[in-house]
Amino acid sequence: MKKRIAGISLVLALIALGTAGAATLDRFDGTYIAEGSSFRYFYTPTTTDQKVAANTQDGLVEQDRYSRFVPSLAESWSSNPDFTEWTFNLRKGIMWVDSKGAKTAYEITADDFVEGFRHVADPKNGIKNLSKDIRKLIFGLNNYYLDLVDIDSGKKKDITRDKALAAFEGVGVKALDKYTVTYKLNVPTPFFLSFLVMELFLPVEKDFLAQVGPDFGVGKDKLLYSGAYYISDWQRDKQIVFKANPFYWDAKTIKVKTINLQKVTDPNVTVQMFQRGELSQADLAADQVKALAGTKWAASIYSDPPAADRFSVTYWFVQNFSSSNPEWKAFINNLNFRKALSYGIDRVKLNELDDPYKPASVIRNTVIPEGQIYDEKGRDYSDYPGIKEIRAAGNYYNKAKAREYLAKALAELTDGKGNIKGVQAAKVDMKPVAEFQVDGKLPLQMLYVHFNDPTDTKRALLLKAMLEDAFGKENIDVQFGQVIDDMFAESVEPRRFDMIYDNFRFGFADPSAQLGRLITDGGINDGQYSDPEYDKLVDEAAKKYILSERYKIFAKAEALFLDRCYVIPWKMGGSVYTITKVVPFTSPKGGFGITRFKYKGMVVEKDPITVKRYEQLKAAFLKELAAVNTK
Repeated sequence: MKKRIAGISLVLALIALGTAGAATLDRFDGTYIAEGSSFRYFYTPTTTDQKVAANTQDGLVEQDRYSRFVPSLAESWSSNPDFTEWTFNLRKGIMWVDSKGAKTAYEITADDFVEGFRHVADPKNGIKNLSKDIRKLIFGLNNYYLDLVDIDSGKKKDITRDKALAAFEGVGVKALDKYTVTYKLNVPTPFFLSFLVMELFLPVEKDFLAQVGPDFGVGKDKLLYSGAYYISDWQRDKQIVFKANPFYWDAKTIKVKTINLQKVTDPNVTVQMFQRGELSQADLAADQVKALAGTKWAASIYSDPPAADRFSVTYWFVQNFSSSNPEWKAFINNLNFRKALSYGIDRVKLNELDDPYKPASVIRNTVIPEGQIYDEKGRDYSDYPGIKEIRAAGNYYNKAKAREYLAKALAELTDGKGNIKGVQAAKVDMKPVAEFQVDGKLPLQMLYVHFNDPTDTKRALLLKAMLEDAFGKENIDVQFGQVIDDMFAESVEPRRFDMIYDNFRFGFADPSAQLGRLITDGGINDGQYSDPEYDKLVDEAAKKYILSERYKIFAKAEALFLDRCYVIPWKMGGSVYTITKVVPFTSPKGGFGITRFKYKGMVVEKDPITVKRYEQLKAAFLKELAAVNTK
């Protein structure tokens, strides 16, 4: 039976690719917006960093174009019956390459995965994505990490740092021999493979790391490469060029030999470059889609399906509960005001900037995306009670309710004469993002911070208009601040905002990937709120190992979190419309880790993919996927 299905899949694969007779290219020309922080692939705060990590380094496993976890640098694996110990058997004879694509003297071994995690686990290396959930998951890791934190802060003086580092031998990441690496976990984790597509679990060569020291990743020659590509050229703020690794273990799957990424910050320039034949793909905002209607390009503009891997990303508004703006701080710590905000934001109008034709279809009201994680019975987490209702609610915008909750907030926060209780006139210094004076009276002054690109500026103006319409200009005055390149570094970390929006990738196949980072002092709690009841529910859920029991409590926690409006989700991630020469469904697909940034397997054609062709490819792929899933 398996052989017959495999045969069907192969035939359907050929149909799905649909490249017979089509002129294909061995080069992809794309863009990036923000310069990466470095090439230090364990730390990936920007999309550019994640693209570099995904394409230049391989992990133990990867996801294929059907989202299945399949062998990568490990050719096989196994776990014990309760999923607390996992063993991976590496391929033999796979060598690291350098920035010229030359084979080095270093073979990729189990020690490289141990050394990678040793690097990640040292707080001095600043790997911020090493969340508390992951530290608590791997045996001995949390105590090891916290001991180093205490030593570095001076809190712990009875042990030297060198001795504490030696204690890594007690952490549950070990090389049993040259080609066998094991992970010992504190709790049963049947979804552990989904962790392994995160950058935290990538390998590093120990001797090379010691040789380059603090210069690791500062340039293309300060890295060794284990992935499908190596960085052949890098010109800061201009371009990054990847070349195919000639010694890659899966070289036969690499159709595109050169990836050329140029830094382009203006989306209109991106479209113009595509039209001139200088780019292989351009993502389109709503005004660009409309502008191209009726032209020859319109036949090649299509909308990504909501099931696409990048739709695992959720966008939400972040509210600063510790703002230095005393007016905002008073209001945002009031639940009725937060509910007024939530009802005052028209998700459909905001989404029209991305999808002018189906803006309601990309609304997301939940933190955890649908269609990504399932319990032991195959039930989608987003179908659990509490979350299912929120997901189905659609656009929460309701001007009457916004005004109703605002009236309650004003009764609690003002004296009825326009004075905000407990707030005095003050100068608010959020330089260089903004500086302004508040008087402790209505209208409430609110600083909304956004990027300076045209679409984000339009979104800011739209948000201002809808809030001032819903609340009345006598009650709220929305002011703007701008960041240039890095929202976290320029605004979030130095606390220079009242409200912003952000998006966060879904790291691994469990609700804790997001909900565990949104607790008090959590890694993505950028608003700096605190809710002990929510924290307790998340902790309670994390202790359950039967997925249905675990998800039931997580759903209760997320419903509470959303009802209290600590963040305001509003849309799925990913560009909605695209025009491309890349054949759809040829690259890896997955909602976790850095999978969605991989170019491996991508097929690029000479001419743009038409809408008609896309629909044919999609139908063939779905048939193929159904056949694969019956294995």
